[in-house]
Amino acid sequence: MIQLLKKTKDVILFYRFLRFRKGFGVHSPFAFNLITNVIDEKCAYYAYDRIDIVRRQLLQNGAPLGTTGMSVGRATARYGIRKSHGQLLFRLANYFKPKQIVQVGTGMGLSTLYLTGYSAHVQCISLEEDPARAEWARWCLERMGKRHVRVERGGYESLLPKALAQFEAVDFLFFNAPERATELYGMFEKCVEHIQPDTVLVVEGLRASRAMRDFWERVKAHPATVLTFDLYHVGLVFFNKKMYRKDYIVYF
Repeated sequence: MIQLLKKTKDVILFYRFLRFRKGFGVHSPFAFNLITNVIDEKCAYYAYDRIDIVRRQLLQNGAPLGTTGMSVGRATARYGIRKSHGQLLFRLANYFKPKQIVQVGTGMGLSTLYLTGYSAHVQCISLEEDPARAEWARWCLERMGKRHVRVERGGYESLLPKALAQFEAVDFLFFNAPERATELYGMFEKCVEHIQPDTVLVVEGLRASRAMRDFWERVKAHPATVLTFDLYHVGLVFFNKKMYRKDYIVYF
């Protein structure tokens, strides 16, 4: 059964590659530029190497992660963002140059490093419910000298409105909590009240569960949503009313 599911997934990804690679069939200049110059960009940024050093240090750490029964290394392998997804976050942030970022779900802190790696002055509030992961995320930020980035620990529903209220408008949102899929739409609606036309939302884990797929469909249908990109595991959302409403599927 597992082999059958794997083969089915491989067929789906291959089909996406054939049909949706390299901006094929995309007529919007904004969408084509985003696909070819950001999503598919292959440049080796210096920040990648610096974050890779921190990732290796975490993966090699055998210390216990709080009371979870797993080591820091195992937790990093499970909760740390994939390298390719993290590098995409960096490219998106580097391209759009957000000044104020809110992240829901810090994980082990690697995703936050990618989000803020393009600038030493970007302001970011990252929310994390797990106390042990929050502490290691702070450790990562200290290693990289991120003085304008804060990790807030506690329930997302209570922390998110406070984080949003600290910014006049949020330039960049990152949802990295697929395990909280059933609550994410309510959080999304709170965020909509604080967006501006150039706000970018990135969603991690689109295919993590049925609930995440349902959440993604509701986000696409929301009146504030204008343009979306389905990268299979990652979703991008744009809210600028000057754009044409469109849902793109992109091989990534």
